[in-house]
Amino acid sequence: MDNCSMQIDDTPGPEICEKEPDIHQIVDVPVENTDTPFYEYPSLFTSKTLLELCNSSWSRTASAKQDVQPYLRGCKWSPDGTCCLTVVNNDGVHITEVPRDLYTGTVSPTRTIDVLDSTIHVKEAGLVYDFCWYPGMNSCIPETCCWLTTRQNAPVQMWDAFDGSLRCSYRGFNAVDEMEPALSVTFTTDGTRIIAGYKKVLRTFDVDRPGRDFAEHKTNSPASCFATDSNLLAMGSWNTTITLYNMNEIGTYKSIGKMHGHSGGVTHLKFTPDGLKLVSGARKDHRLLVWDIRYYRKPLNILTRVVKTNQRIYFDVSPCGKYLITGGTDGVVKVWNVDTVNWKDSLDVTDVDKDNSTFRFPLHRDCCNSISIHPIRPILATGSGQYHLHDPILTPEDGVKKENGQSDITINDKNANSAIDSDMKYSSVSENSLVFWWIGDMT
Repeated sequence: MDNCSMQIDDTPGPEICEKEPDIHQIVDVPVENTDTPFYEYPSLFTSKTLLELCNSSWSRTASAKQDVQPYLRGCKWSPDGTCCLTVVNNDGVHITEVPRDLYTGTVSPTRTIDVLDSTIHVKEAGLVYDFCWYPGMNSCIPETCCWLTTRQNAPVQMWDAFDGSLRCSYRGFNAVDEMEPALSVTFTTDGTRIIAGYKKVLRTFDVDRPGRDFAEHKTNSPASCFATDSNLLAMGSWNTTITLYNMNEIGTYKSIGKMHGHSGGVTHLKFTPDGLKLVSGARKDHRLLVWDIRYYRKPLNILTRVVKTNQRIYFDVSPCGKYLITGGTDGVVKVWNVDTVNWKDSLDVTDVDKDNSTFRFPLHRDCCNSISIHPIRPILATGSGQYHLHDPILTPEDGVKKENGQSDITINDKNANSAIDSDMKYSSVSENSLVFWWIGDMT
């Protein structure tokens, strides 16, 4: 991504921020007059429908092997809202920019759908475990435009969002001086330190000191995911527990307590904007648990979604704290509105299968694993895809399954989306796409 492409105006240099007082100035310019509201987050889902704005898709080449499947594994909006960071299996990391006509105003239902190309493509080899943006990212300040990735057999790496170059790396070494890959990574809220989670330890790096200098804190379980808010750190683990830590200024951690409730390994955590609630999701667990961090012995609420695989299924909380949105392996996006269904308060937790969501949108034919709400505009980014097992009985020549000498037609598009409660699912339907949806008012 070049310098001009991430800016709002076409003219390079410092004049960009002076000419366009919208996204960048909303994010970083301090409020001088506190008597009037500086920025009000727009209303969401007022029309009770979604409008597709842009899409981008990935497909396997004809010469690729059967197990090479470029499905999405997560998408996250940049903190300044100018672009979206996407991780694609077997295809590295992509950055996709928001069309400039979406920076201000509303949209019309007759708007043409844009087909987006990746502005930056980092062809990383190996499985990407986790990724995150620098929290102070602003495309008017090139030094802040970067993200972190941690992947298989590699250290924590920082990448430049303008040209896709590798800036630096942060290496964690074990007791026998072997470099370990981190399972999860995140920035502290002020952006001065990097927290990397390993199998039995947390390592804290100073952002301005790349290399192998770190502080270490031992844990009893692997760190599968993180969520931070002020001086609080929530760490999810594959042993189904969530641990709360208090971080002090010198980078040490004090354990506050553990939360139990999931039946699978915790894959994603998210604090609400007020910092009082924590939402957690796990693999092969149909429940989203809402916790009050002041009374964390049991969850406040249990929400339902469809998660039938070990894949990480993301969810997100709107910046206004009013909406909780999640995907699912059935391709359905569920929305909870705190004004309609108070998903922050306790319900009858015995009825865990009850669906009390405010809206349900069947947006994808395949698994909807990625959800990210734009930090400023009423735009929702969703990503789809999952690993599809190849039926060993299926013959590519005739396209049928042979059982007891007879031929049966394989699963077709009509019933491929139906739920199959089995350990192996053979489906001919795959959708590997990144889609931007308009969720605000329409003209």
